[in-house]
Amino acid sequence: MKQKTKLGLVFDFSLLVMVIVYFIGFLSFHPQSLFLKESPFHIPHEYEIYFEVLLWAIFGLLAVDLYFKYKKLDNWKLFLKKHWHDIIMLGLIPFLTAFKIAKISVSMVKTLKASKAGFKILYKAKKASKHFKS
Repeated sequence: MKQKTKLGLVFDFSLLVMVIVYFIGFLSFHPQSLFLKESPFHIPHEYEIYFEVLLWAIFGLLAVDLYFKYKKLDNWKLFLKKHWHDIIMLGLIPFLTAFKIAKISVSMVKTLKASKAGFKILYKAKKASKHFKS
């Protein structure tokens, strides 16, 4: 078995540290996803955007790492056989982000529906108040 190059070790260690930090942030912002009532870490929600950026930095490093792994092997079949888990992990990031976007979209639709109902109530109250003034 060949030893990893220093660049390979740096990539692996960087990815490990970044994934651990992202997991801590994910656990802080979404404890219910792991069946916890409250988060063991209390990170202010203002920092959530930084964890989203970190996720895409992880995606970029994984893509570069896979590129180097492919160049080292230079054989698609062997590459897929040997690094299928890395490819799946890379593909899951945008796939799962689509669910997050859908969740945000659903909450926006609910907010718009609530706003619409609020405006209807205000309009009806204004219309009804005209009848009481007469």
